[in-house]
Amino acid sequence: MIRTFKSTDTDDDIEENNMVAIPANVKALFGDKEACKVIATACSNGKPHVIPAGTIGVADDNTMMICQIFLDVTAQNLEKNPKASFGVIKGMEAYTVNTELKAKVTEGPLFDQMSKAIMDALHLPVKSVMLFDVKSVYNQSASMEAGKKMA
Repeated sequence: MIRTFKSTDTDDDIEENNMVAIPANVKALFGDKEACKVIATACSNGKPHVIPAGTIGVADDNTMMICQIFLDVTAQNLEKNPKASFGVIKGMEAYTVNTELKAKVTEGPLFDQMSKAIMDALHLPVKSVMLFDVKSVYNQSASMEAGKKMA
């Protein structure tokens, strides 16, 4: 089953209401097993929730993904507020990818592939694969590029 989510973008979000491509160096860092990856969400009253998650990845040039193994608070937050930010850091290099949830996949080829990979690696069942449209990418590295919008 694939559950899709309606965009919450408004005219106030013009800067970030179209999907953008994730730069190659950002994709590479998300693919690095030694990099720390986090997802940040907020509940309907704005309380932030940030957690590290090893199942964060890049699905394609415009899409981030995370496998839901636990993530109960994250999933609850996304039901009410589909916006999320993904962070990745290794050493002095760091990036933020701002996104919006577009689908929760609970069956089909993608779900089966990710469920098998997670079961083989972690011996844990996957509840869903969440897919997110990328809205913007920022450099957060400890450098003169910190805070610069990349996409």
